[in-house]
Amino acid sequence: MPFVRTIVQDGGLERIMRAGDGWDNPVLAVVSADANATITAPQIIGGVIQYTGFTVGRNLTTDTAANILAAMPTMDISDSLGFTISIIPAFAGTFVAGTGVTLAGRPTCPAATSVTVYITKTSATTVLWTVL
Repeated sequence: MPFVRTIVQDGGLERIMRAGDGWDNPVLAVVSADANATITAPQIIGGVIQYTGFTVGRNLTTDTAANILAAMPTMDISDSLGFTISIIPAFAGTFVAGTGVTLAGRPTCPAATSVTVYITKTSATTVLWTVL
C-alpha cells in the first residue's frame, strides 16, 4: 500500500505519521513512448516519473481522483503527497486534469527539466494537483 501511516516517535511518545514526518524512497518510472500520456496512480506513488521519448510537446493527463485516492486509502482530507516529473527531451508536457482533479500552479513541465507536483486530497472524491 503506497500511502500507509506508519508509527513515529515524537518526544518519546508514539503517534501516527502526519504530513512532514518523512519521505519514502522513490521508484523511478521511465516512459519512453513518443505519445500523449496518462500519469497513473502507480507512477505517482513511485515518486519519480521521467519522460524520455517526446519529439513534440505532449499532453500529460492526470489519472482520475478516484483512482489516485483508491491507491492511497489512508489519506485524510488536506493530506498531500509530493512527487517529481522530469522531461528529458527538448519538448514540454502540458498537464490535463482527469476527472475530479483540479490543476493549480504551472500548466506544464518545461522541456529538458523537472517539476515537483503535490497532490492534496480536497474531499472524499477530489484532489488538487499543484505544480511548483
